[in-house]
Amino acid sequence: MVALAVVAGVAGCRDGDGGTKAAGASATARPATQSPEEAAKAVRAAYAKTSAAKGARVEMRLNVGGDKAPGGSTFTGVQAWGPVAADLKVYDSSYLADIPGAPVETRVLTVDGATYVDLGTGLSARTGGKRWLKVETGGAAAGDELMLQLTGGLTAASMDLPRELGLLAGASAVKHLGPGTRGDFKGAQGYEGELPQGGHMEVWIGADGYPMRTVVLTEADGGGVTTTLTTTYSDFGAEAAVQAPPAGETVAFTDLLKRLGRG
Repeated sequence: MVALAVVAGVAGCRDGDGGTKAAGASATARPATQSPEEAAKAVRAAYAKTSAAKGARVEMRLNVGGDKAPGGSTFTGVQAWGPVAADLKVYDSSYLADIPGAPVETRVLTVDGATYVDLGTGLSARTGGKRWLKVETGGAAAGDELMLQLTGGLTAASMDLPRELGLLAGASAVKHLGPGTRGDFKGAQGYEGELPQGGHMEVWIGADGYPMRTVVLTEADGGGVTTTLTTTYSDFGAEAAVQAPPAGETVAFTDLLKRLGRG
């Protein structure tokens, strides 16, 4: 992963005049008031609280750019970490809209190092009635165009919030963006920095010490896929009681390729 440009303003969080900042607005609208050391300390404290919570409810908007399957999807549900698990509804997806027979919205599960996508009745007719697509972590290349489409782009994103907060806290210069001034973000503190292993992260931390929203920009090794993942968090401590679908109801991604003539 390689570092990307500084993240744009987050949904007007810092817009003090009551307006909404457009995408691309400056991330330095308000001068920093904490030193890099103080900023890193605040992020480390959020990392500790987040790690202990084990999970949260999320709303994620993922946008994928580059020369392989650009598009976007929205996910809502429960996400866990340590180990990573998730039970998410997928909707407003340009990926699903582009696949003949795909459902308008569907469900994605992550458990035991694999991601499962409910193909719906239309697509499962092409898999011998097997309803769940199984994508193994580290299996087919994460930038594969068809896999990005079938998983709504989720395989191109990291969902390990504590890990990313830990990386941000360890960055060489964490920058304090100042306090939020509007709506739910009033009083929250914003921070940003380049992640040591590549990418850029912005986080807004509420008065209770938990992250309220993160924006993570990354670029896949080789430059073929870039992702912007914006996540809003609530209900820290929520459990993702995820179970893998029965093996007899799943089809592996590599087997699906063969069925589609790409094997």
